[in-house]
Amino acid sequence: MLIGEIKPGEKITIRKLADTYGVSTMPIREALMKLEAEGFVTISRRSIVVNKLSEKDVREIFSIRKRLEKLAVEWLIPNISSSHLASFDQLLQDMDQQIDNHVEWRKLNKTFHLKLYSYSDSQPLLELLSQLWGRVEVYMNMYTSKHYLSIAQEEHCKILEYIKNNNESRLLDLLEQHIDATCDAIIQEMPK
Repeated sequence: MLIGEIKPGEKITIRKLADTYGVSTMPIREALMKLEAEGFVTISRRSIVVNKLSEKDVREIFSIRKRLEKLAVEWLIPNISSSHLASFDQLLQDMDQQIDNHVEWRKLNKTFHLKLYSYSDSQPLLELLSQLWGRVEVYMNMYTSKHYLSIAQEEHCKILEYIKNNNESRLLDLLEQHIDATCDAIIQEMPK
C-alpha cells in the first residue's frame, strides 16, 4: 500500500491479499487491523477500502511535518558531528544511483530524513515524524516526478552543507522550502 500498489480509494479483500502474498488470511487480518488503527484503511462489515486523503488533509499533514521537522533540525544541530555527517555522503550517492527507480529513491529519501532527525535525540519527536511520513508516503510514491527528485536531491546536499557550516537560519529556510515543494508536487498531481 505504501508504495502505491493499491491506490487510495481502492477496495480490497482479505482473500485477494492472502493469495497475492501467499499467506493465510489470519496475518492479513492482523495487518489490516493495524493499518486501520493507523488510518490507512477503513474496514466495514462487507468491504475494506484504502483511505484517500483530501487536498486539505495533505496540506495539514505537511504543515505539521514542517513544524516538527524544523524542531528536529534545531535540536539535532548541537548533537551531530562531522563523523555523523560523513555517513550521509554514501546515502546521497546511493540516492543518486536510484534516481530512475522512484520507489527505491523514496525509501532512501525517508531514511535520509529520519536518520538526520534521529540526531535530535528525541524518540517522541522521531515517532511523530515517522507516523506523519507514513500518512503521505503512498502519495509521494504515486505523484512525484523524476524532475522533482532531482531538485530534492540537490536540496539534500545543501541541507548537509548548511548543517556542516552551522548555518541554522538558511537550513530552516531550505527545509521549509523543501517540504512545501513536496506538498505542492503531490497536490498538483492528485486526481481532482
